[in-house]
Amino acid sequence: MEEVKEPRSTLEIGITVDTDEAELRLERLKKATEGCTKSFEELGDAIANLGALIQVPESKDIIELLNKDMIK
Repeated sequence: MEEVKEPRSTLEIGITVDTDEAELRLERLKKATEGCTKSFEELGDAIANLGALIQVPESKDIIELLNKDMIK
């Protein structure tokens, strides 16, 4: 018959978490994330607006400008 050994001592580990501090940090992280998201959206809008302002002239317009320069 096999002998069953029981542990001679046990170790109990307790964990304490300050939920108030964790919630506060989580809330600050959420606000920072929202701020970053808004900033990136505004940056995207600014880039789109800049792209709309910078327009590459049509090839016929370029030819016309070159012809005017050659005539002068």
